[in-house]
Amino acid sequence: MNELLDYFKQTISISSEIENKLSEVIKEKTFVKGEIILSDNSIKKEHIFVASGCLRSFYKTENGKEYTIQFAINNWWISDYMTLYSDAKSSISIESLTPSKVFILDKNNVDKLYKEHPAFEAFQRKNFEKRIAILQKRILSLLTLSASEKYDQFLKDYSDFEKIIPNYQIASYLGITPQSLSRIRKERIRN
Repeated sequence: MNELLDYFKQTISISSEIENKLSEVIKEKTFVKGEIILSDNSIKKEHIFVASGCLRSFYKTENGKEYTIQFAINNWWISDYMTLYSDAKSSISIESLTPSKVFILDKNNVDKLYKEHPAFEAFQRKNFEKRIAILQKRILSLLTLSASEKYDQFLKDYSDFEKIIPNYQIASYLGITPQSLSRIRKERIRN
């Protein structure tokens, strides 16, 4: 749990009272490569903080095609936000792409912390604002950039991911086919 507390302490002052409360409500879990943390059509209202490893959230169509929504590595948050903030069942799944260690905070416990400790709520609001901005940037890139430009942006923003994520999942995240990704990479080698 020290990883999560250290993450919080980088930005806000955490009293021993908040630290004790967090210790009571945070669940530490480890997952093996390929393990599903959240499956679609379920209701789990949890914030997931990645202490180590790599997770991905994805949507799977009825015919089995997967669309990667997000990757998360050390010090990143991931969840099904539609389920977290509504009564809807999960439409996405979250899996561990590597052996991973996470900290899970149940939404009800987080809401109680917000009421009892406004500074913690303000800190988390800033985290959500950053996530919303990143999501908007991702949507705009999917809508406006060419396949090659999407890959350039991916390398610029997430260079660490390319080393640990399978090519077909990177292609899915970029909204292109694995063949297009291979072609882009081959063209770069030639140039």
